[in-house]
This record gives sequence, structure tokens and C-alpha cells, in this order.
Amino acid sequence: MANSPKLRDQRLRIMEGVLDWEGEIGNARVRKLFDLQPVQASRLLAEFRAQLGDQLIEDGRAKVLRLANPEQPCSKMLLDEYVRQTQIVDDPNTCIVDARVDLTDVRAPIFATLRKSALDQTGVLISYASMTNPAFSERIVFPHSIVHVGRRWHIRAWCAKRNEFRDFTLGRIKSAEPLTESTPHPIADDEAWNRIVQLRLIAHRHLSAEQQLVVRNEYFQGTMARRLSVRACLAQYIIQDLRAAINPGREVPPDYQMEVSNAADIKLWPSSN
Repeated sequence: MANSPKLRDQRLRIMEGVLDWEGEIGNARVRKLFDLQPVQASRLLAEFRAQLGDQLIEDGRAKVLRLANPEQPCSKMLLDEYVRQTQIVDDPNTCIVDARVDLTDVRAPIFATLRKSALDQTGVLISYASMTNPAFSERIVFPHSIVHVGRRWHIRAWCAKRNEFRDFTLGRIKSAEPLTESTPHPIADDEAWNRIVQLRLIAHRHLSAEQQLVVRNEYFQGTMARRLSVRACLAQYIIQDLRAAINPGREVPPDYQMEVSNAADIKLWPSSN
């Protein structure tokens, strides 16, 4: 397994991301990333060097490889993935700190049951509470996807009670019992899941010109707007997580720094129960 092509390709992909986000990579870093011996790390670096070719320059004094043009990344790895891939091997005193707080209490047995149900396209009997119905009650649902969006994990599922696709927050599920009944409506029937909508984000209209420029530089790479392609049923979560105003007359700075300029064109589908 240690020498399998799949594992090698995955390691090379991680090395590309590390090179982009750290600016260099060498034998010591490769050894630490993958728990390899020096000879093994050297072989992997040789493959890496051959793969990227002229994109790399070698700093013999520092014994590392660097990008010939740092403005042209060699990977598409996002910052979050880079942090995930490296934080488990970095020293406890690493300078990178993820201070995000996830208060959702998701129990592993419930997650496992829902995951298997989604894969098998079968039902689950859940005990569920919501803000609308705070007392726990039983629901039969048929999940097709487990989604992490905004601050929460939830399942997208056909609800036998509502007779429609709905979202159920995992932290509000007290128990989950698998059923053998097959789903009456597969993922292909979930219109709001399969429909892609465009969110057009702009700096909030009530910011000063200078403040709008700060927002555009931070979020839009200096452009006037940014478009996000999202699933229709997830649009509301994403808007809330971004703190983007859909009613800029009432939702104003400093609480809101962005607005959805095409909010009137977007149908906000029913979300959580």
C-alpha cells in the first residue's frame, strides 16, 4: 500500500498544496508530512520535481524547492484543505490557529446510521426536535445527502410527514433507527437540490466608497461583484453564513458588509424543519 500509485498521487497533490501555501518544500517537510524515511522522501521529491519541471527552482543552500513564479500556483488546493492536510502533523506550537467554534453536538452512531441510509437509499426513523416543534417527535425520513454548510451539519431527505424534501439538522436528532423501506423519491426528484442558482454578491450600498473598496478587495479580488453557483436549497444557509443582506434597507452596516444584488430573482426554498 505504501507504494501504491493512488497513495503516491495523493501525496504529490498534497505537496503541490504545501508548496503553494508555504512557498517551499524540502526533504524535511516531506518526511514530516508523510512520516517517511529520508531516502523515501528523496524519491518522492524526485518524482515531484519531474512532475512540475520548469515550474520549480531549487534553492541549494536552503535545500528546498520553490515555485519559479509564486504568482502562478501549481495546485487548486484551498486554504482550508491545506490546513486540514497539515495540522495533524504540525507541531503543537504551529503558528496557524483555527479558532472557529462548532457548537453542534453530532453523535457518531447517528451520523453512521444516516450515512448508510443515504448510501443504501433507505429510510430512517428519527426522533427530532425543531424550533417550530420543540418537543421530540418521530419522523420517517429518506436521506440522500449529508451536508455541512454554514455552522451546521444537516441531512437533505424526503420527509414522509411533510411529503416533500426537507433539511434536518443533525444536532437536533436524538436517535436514528434504520428501516429497510426504500426511498419513494430519489435524489433526482429533489428539484431544489438539483437546481443551481447564481448569487451575485456586491459591497453593501450603504458603505462609503472607501469601505466598499475594502470589501471588494477582501472578497471579490478587487472586482465589483462576485457570483456564486449554489444549490437552490442551500442558498439561504450560504447567505446567512456570509452575513449578506437580502433586504439592504433593513439589514445595514456594520452588521452587514455585503448584499445579494439579485435577491429578488432567487427563490429561497424551505430549508430546515
